[in-house]
Amino acid sequence: MVRITLKGLLILSFTLACALLAFYLNVFRGETRVYPHLFYIPIILAGMWYGKKALYVALFLSAIYIFVTYYSLTPLSVDVFERSAIQLVVAYIIGLISEKRAQVDIELKETKDYLDDVIKSSADAIVVVDMEGIVRSWNKAAEDYMGYTAAEVLGKSNRRFFADPDEADEIMSRVLRDGELKNYRTQVLRKDKKPVHISMSAALLRDKNGIPIGTVRVSRDITKEVELERKIKEERDNLNLIFENMVDGVYIVSRDYTVEFMNKVLIDAFGDQVGGICYEVFHNRKEPCPQCKNPEVLSGKTIRWEWQSRRKNRTYDLIETPLKNSDGSLSKLTIFRDITARKRIEEELKEAKEYYRVIFEYTLTALCVIEDDKTISFANREFESLSGYSREELVGKKWTDFIAEEDLQKVQNYCEERRKGETASCKSFKFLSRTGEIRYVNAWIEPIPGTKRCIASLLNITELKRKKDKLRDTCKRLAELDKMKREFLSVAYHEMRSPLAPIIGYASLLEPKLADRERRYIAIIEQSARELEERINHMLELARIDGKKVELTLGELAVREVVEKVVRKLEPAAEAKNQVISMFIPELTIPADEQKLHTILTNLLSNAIRYTPEGGRIDIIVEDRGADIRACIADTGPGIPAEHLPKIFERFYMVDTSLTRKSGGLGLGLSIVKEYVKMHGGRVWATSELGRGSQFFFTLPKREIMKRSE
Repeated sequence: MVRITLKGLLILSFTLACALLAFYLNVFRGETRVYPHLFYIPIILAGMWYGKKALYVALFLSAIYIFVTYYSLTPLSVDVFERSAIQLVVAYIIGLISEKRAQVDIELKETKDYLDDVIKSSADAIVVVDMEGIVRSWNKAAEDYMGYTAAEVLGKSNRRFFADPDEADEIMSRVLRDGELKNYRTQVLRKDKKPVHISMSAALLRDKNGIPIGTVRVSRDITKEVELERKIKEERDNLNLIFENMVDGVYIVSRDYTVEFMNKVLIDAFGDQVGGICYEVFHNRKEPCPQCKNPEVLSGKTIRWEWQSRRKNRTYDLIETPLKNSDGSLSKLTIFRDITARKRIEEELKEAKEYYRVIFEYTLTALCVIEDDKTISFANREFESLSGYSREELVGKKWTDFIAEEDLQKVQNYCEERRKGETASCKSFKFLSRTGEIRYVNAWIEPIPGTKRCIASLLNITELKRKKDKLRDTCKRLAELDKMKREFLSVAYHEMRSPLAPIIGYASLLEPKLADRERRYIAIIEQSARELEERINHMLELARIDGKKVELTLGELAVREVVEKVVRKLEPAAEAKNQVISMFIPELTIPADEQKLHTILTNLLSNAIRYTPEGGRIDIIVEDRGADIRACIADTGPGIPAEHLPKIFERFYMVDTSLTRKSGGLGLGLSIVKEYVKMHGGRVWATSELGRGSQFFFTLPKREIMKRSE
């Protein structure tokens, strides 16, 4: 929807009026001439109000003019077109001038608005005072720190705001004299009469003819700065107090070497020499010291250096820095500390470092320092020898490059565990030398406390591994030979046992046909053959055990029944020696191999009968301990010396006594007992006391165990 303003309506009215007047004069009055100067009224108005848009009005009126003229005068003259062109030019010029003026007005307004915004938003107070001292402008910052609104102060004298009203006149006279005033400090009063410290800069305002018309003053509240300066002064006073109580020596020297300050430490050592010349006071010299840092410090540098006093044989640590005085000049502040004790400790530390460097360098273990990125930063001579690289070549090289591919993950996991402290063991891996030769090492990685580095210690075990491999091969060969031996002995035992059967058989056949004397000889032959057969059977059984050819056949056995069978079998031998066998056995069952349990009990009981003297006592005791049973065969024999007890279950071991020599045997029975008990998952042991008999114990589990061959 087109919106028509009052100005537009007025121009439209003038334009239509001019057109209607032209038609009226020409058509109704018969006027043959149209006065086009009437058309300039709407054209000028349009140019003034709408700029170049006046061309549209000029075009419309020029068309009306040409049409009306054509209607009354034919043909048209050149003058008609010239007047029309003039109307267009006038419209364009007036429009252009109007737009330029409007643009200037806009720019002036923007500039004024910008300046107003700057003044309003300025953090500094901006005040304009005329030549009579009357306030003409007062911005927001001035309102904030003075407490007065602009309405309260405009048109009022500025003297009322100063703590000293005469200072207003002084400021005006100085600005008139110098044209400006910079960083002028004064004190003004807020609306609540509270004093405010300000820093003011002012400039003279002039009119277009250069005549002074007032001053513009820019000021800011520096109350906090003044307070800060006061505190700084207090702090400096406190600093001087601290200097006075420091254990370090402190003094201040001016540019001309004059001592301006000495704290108590120096006064106690040199006396109060404030006002003296430093090189005369401290060094007893007539000219500045060659090593004096005064020129460098006063050029703005802070220097720290050490000074060796030959006079006192002491070493001092000096810090010298420029000190700005209140008047802007520089002095040198020196703080020095006696570090003689520290230097001695540093020397001792240096000696200790050298000591450990020698150890690190000449140890027979390859050592290297590993950085967080796994690069080597340092290595000793032994590591050079192990790797084949020089020390310079090793620095920056990844230490993982020396680890064989198949061991890399293992070693990386080990390093991570060592960093976390999760393992305390070393790790073996294959080490690749420069030539590609594989060397075997034992590695120990130790994190260096307080850093992300660690130290790797590598022991070359290549020769040791070679010998171990050779030993392993030897052991393997010996195992093969042992297997051959066992197989040979097994065959040999069978071959040795084979002739015994006919010997025993023929002896029993001959016995009824012979006289008493010959029958005794035959009985001795038969008994000896049976003892030999028993010993061969023992050796054959051990050979089968070593060859892992013995298997358990488990079944639920009533322990009491098995013991009673063994006792019935051996009871005649006990009765022959007038021995008493007692049994203390509860009713219980266990999973066991009956033949193996029978052999265990037979060997232990037969040994008890054999070594117990006539009239002795043998007790068989079985205890139910819940998870297992414990059996004990106790006798009243001579006992076994304590030093022999740990060995009596070893093969071929016999306690060297007259009784054992008389009894004979190869010392294999107890070995078989031990092996059978182990096969059942139990254990066997013995206790004894000389002169009071022996006790042989064994345990068997009550749980079901898997069949296995030993």
